[in-house]
This record gives sequence, C-alpha cells and structure tokens, in this order.
Amino acid sequence: MLKKVNHQEKPPITNFYLGENVTSRHSGPRVDNYDMFIDEDKDTDILTHKDIINILLIGKDISTGEENSRSDSMIIATVNKKSNSIKLTSLMRDMYVKIPNYADNRINASYAFGGMDLLTETVVENFHVGIDGCIEVDFAGFEKIIDKIGGVDIDLNRDEAYYLSKQSGLNLKSGKNTLTGETALEYARIRYIGYDDYERTERQRKVLVSVFNKLKNSNISILLNIADDILPLVTTNLTSTQILGLVTNIMLMDVSDIETYRIPADGAFTPATIRDMAVLIPDLPKNRELLKKYIGY
Repeated sequence: MLKKVNHQEKPPITNFYLGENVTSRHSGPRVDNYDMFIDEDKDTDILTHKDIINILLIGKDISTGEENSRSDSMIIATVNKKSNSIKLTSLMRDMYVKIPNYADNRINASYAFGGMDLLTETVVENFHVGIDGCIEVDFAGFEKIIDKIGGVDIDLNRDEAYYLSKQSGLNLKSGKNTLTGETALEYARIRYIGYDDYERTERQRKVLVSVFNKLKNSNISILLNIADDILPLVTTNLTSTQILGLVTNIMLMDVSDIETYRIPADGAFTPATIRDMAVLIPDLPKNRELLKKYIGY
C-alpha cells in the first residue's frame, strides 16, 4: 500500500507531529515607496502543536509555458485534533510578501523560484505558522483525481453555470451539478466572474470540501485504495507512514463539515501596484493573529 507516492527528497521545514504584470480590477493605487509596507517584525517564533497538523496544498500552474511555473493555488489544510476539526485556509496568490533570499514579490513567485520548499519557507517566515508537509498537483493530475472519485457536486450560480456551459459544451444549470475533472478545473480557475480572485479562492475551497463530503463516509480500506490510485498523481514531502497516519487521524476524528477561510482577511490588506504588478499588501501582524486564532493555537 502507498508504494507509488512521488516523494520530494527534501524534508519539510517543521517537525511532523503524528513577478509578471497581471491586470486586476482591484489593483489599487501605484506605490513607489513600497518598502513602507514591508513588515520588519523579526520575531521568528513558529506556532506548532502536537495535535495540530498543517499541510500546504499546492496547485501548480503549468499553463503558462514556464519551465518553473508559479503556484496557481495555495491552501493550508489544518487537521486539529484538539478541536476535532478540519479547516482550509486559502493564501491569495497576489499577496506581496518577503521571499527568503529573493526580492519581495507575490507569494506565488516563491514557488517558481524554489518549489514547495521555498514556498513553505515563505509562508512560515511571513505568517509564523508551522507547515508540516506539502502536497502538490498539476492541472492534469487534478482532473484525473476528480474523475477517479466520480466527479464533484458543486452548487453553481447562474453566471458560473453559463460560463462553464459555454466553455465545456455541457448544459449546466444553476444549482447542484456534478462536475467532471475537466469542468471542475475550469470552475476552480474562474477569475472574472464575481469578485475577482477572492471568489476564485472560495471556489477552490468548495471543490476540496466537495471531495471531502464525497469520501467522508468511506471506510479506511476504501480510502486507502483511493489514496493508492491518487498518490501517483501528486508530489509530496510526506512519507508513506505520515500519509497513513494522516488518513487514520481524519477517520478517527469523524468530522462532518470542513470550515474555510482566506488570508489576507477582509480589512487586513491594501491593494496596490508595485513594479507594474497588481498586488495585495497584507497587514502581517493582523493576519498572523487571525490565522493563529482560526487554526486554533
């Protein structure tokens, strides 16, 4: 079991306890003295707890043709055995942050510069929460995973249904629809319907919640068989033992619903344009505190 995992050799940063110019409708004013926004807090105490596991889920953007692509989506999946909860926190890709050993940039640029390791280091340095491991998947792998579990059930609004019908040639309606891997990917990447990238990250979380809801009543044997089919499609720095432990912990917790969140939180960032990049400058102290509280430290 779990012999087909694509392992990245470099271990996670913490102990495991078990840019280009992209236009935006919310780019904000041009900022010349952008150093004024950079947080200089040197406190590097990283929040960890033996009953809290944070896994960074990374969707790789391979549609750009770049050899080293940026991360299209970044979500911290938290398994909290203290509160018996599972939570998903999206990290918006246009956040302007410090990247260790590189110039300040959008957070998703760190993945292009140094893969999951540098992205993890960037998240830890800016938000002071421990990341216990990473799981990354590209667009093709995402589609195959969704198809392997029989699609996902998503409630579409009228505009989403119209857009996806036009893109796919399907006859989708507002309300609940079962999306195939290809259509689920289109749904997760919609950016210019609704409130820009803010709703886009919400759609990504909805897909993950739907996957969880579809599998949550499966027994451990079925879950492990599904994992054995899915894991060859992803890359991770978790060991097979850690993956088995994570699946077992989730089963034993018997969680009925997943909570979701977004960083930067509302009222805790400033839209701006820096070096011709439309970015979101997070209020790091405020977002750290909100993330700490949400995760449950």
